[in-house]
Amino acid sequence: MNKKSLRVFSLVFFTGLFLPASGAAQCKNQLCRNLQNLLDAAVTDFREYRANRIAVPDVSVAGAKIPCQMTAWANNVPMLICYAQIPYQGAESWYAVALESLRSLEPAWQFKIDSPAADHFLDAGPPNCVVPDTEGPYLGHCPIHLQATKQNDGTAKVYVWVSSLSSPYLVNRPPGPPKKTTPAPVVGGCDDLCQGLKRAFEARASAFEDLRAAKTSGAVSDATIKLAGAAQCVVNQISKSGSNDAGTQYLCYWTEASASDADARFRDLVSRLQVLVPSTWAIRQEGQSEELTGIRVTAWLGTAPGAKQEVAVYLSSQSVGLHIKSWN
Repeated sequence: MNKKSLRVFSLVFFTGLFLPASGAAQCKNQLCRNLQNLLDAAVTDFREYRANRIAVPDVSVAGAKIPCQMTAWANNVPMLICYAQIPYQGAESWYAVALESLRSLEPAWQFKIDSPAADHFLDAGPPNCVVPDTEGPYLGHCPIHLQATKQNDGTAKVYVWVSSLSSPYLVNRPPGPPKKTTPAPVVGGCDDLCQGLKRAFEARASAFEDLRAAKTSGAVSDATIKLAGAAQCVVNQISKSGSNDAGTQYLCYWTEASASDADARFRDLVSRLQVLVPSTWAIRQEGQSEELTGIRVTAWLGTAPGAKQEVAVYLSSQSVGLHIKSWN
């Protein structure tokens, strides 16, 4: 068998492992049918969704709208992510129905369930699949994740992600240099960057007052939380161009070794923020020109209703910047 034939055989065999059991499963509710549609689309690399030929289904239940949108992992594997913040009781019901639906659709799959206290975490896929790292999935990684985490206000954040099963970027994990340190596992898969980003994002409610270290230069203060890999993180005063609006921002920037590394960092931050940002925020990605230099940058932006809070991630060549803003 030549190399080309072997590659085709391998792709067909691997894809066959993930084909949803459409003939065997009989969905009794819309959530099950929508999950089946998402799994079917993952087998074809979400081509219909990415080309906008058909609308992306949601994973809603009665009384709880949970929309979905296309994005990509840091290693360019397409993924579909669904997110909302809904009443806790609705989240419990949603999780139970989603789990039952997936088990009926994929009875041969392995389901890794972690439900500490009032929270639920689920990773599912073929037997012996591994939970993906933050950079994205490789061959042998579990393609679907569900999560419901209770909040202090009586709501819960719920989300689903489904990774492509046939992306050309879905390859065997390349060998890499040994890590200098091995971080301790964290419940729910939240690593150091995840925890730091979550704390920084939540601090916008107090205008980042809790993150200020001693002032180092006028209104600029070093931040007490420095995100993993960042060259510097600070808290400073800001104002809107052409207006009297003032505010405070938490700013981190990364200088990577190459443009591809910077792009991976940008995608990683965006995928993490898509989970943190409330579903009521307006999200967009666009190209912009810096006011002073005219250099083109890629910007991912999230804005709260009323525009009193904002988050932005900027990519320019080998540099990535994160800005979380709170306006007075």
